[in-house]
Amino acid sequence: MSTESLTNIIQVEDLTTGYNGRTVLQNVSMVARAHEITVILGASGCGKTTLLKNMIRLYQPWSGSIRLFGKEITDMDEPEFNHLLQNIGVLFQNGALLNSIPVSENISIPLLQHTKLPRVLIQRLVRIKLHLVGLENAGHLLPSELSGGMRKRAALARAIAMDPPLLFGDEPSAGLDPVTSAALDDLLLKLRNDLGMTILLVSHEVPSILRIADSIIFLESGRVLFCGPLKQALTAGIEEVDDFFSKGSEGRRAG
Repeated sequence: MSTESLTNIIQVEDLTTGYNGRTVLQNVSMVARAHEITVILGASGCGKTTLLKNMIRLYQPWSGSIRLFGKEITDMDEPEFNHLLQNIGVLFQNGALLNSIPVSENISIPLLQHTKLPRVLIQRLVRIKLHLVGLENAGHLLPSELSGGMRKRAALARAIAMDPPLLFGDEPSAGLDPVTSAALDDLLLKLRNDLGMTILLVSHEVPSILRIADSIIFLESGRVLFCGPLKQALTAGIEEVDDFFSKGSEGRRAG
């Protein structure tokens, strides 16, 4: 992948935010480049998910700038931002599938809401997405009938139903066993390699980060300690970064 041709799909500058009067992120600046997998990481409580939620406006920044696809989102009106969201898929930590309807109907929801495609074409697109995530025989099942890994893949199929160029994910491999987690990582790599998708994830799973990350944003107490390629992070000599990766690797071996 040629680094010269990459552009910044996400650009955050001097972001300060929090809630209940408590500052969580202080003067955070970071970028995520097109066709890369970028992972936000750091110790528990460092502000990883808060940063992600500000990017999709679940939280409103106190100050600073957030640009997606080159567009400032902090001052967009709701119709404009909702239109932009059609270019973004979100994979929530718990999947957020509707338990009362089958998997195939869950995946069709974005297509029904945001397109005027005929039902027969929507059904065909849903089958394609199910095949892409390896669930071609599970479309008729309810989410409660799926294993944890299958639910994650079904949620991923819904997140990419509109073929978004940008995918956000909050701890996608949380709660999965190592084999299932590795399979989900392979699927994310496939989305990047085959579809050219840009992916931004929050994760604390060291083996997963080492497998999939092109770049990382390392947060410590609400500030950015490192933003750049994973390979550089591993050789930069930053104590907190080194400790994070060494402890994560030791925990996995001990388990």
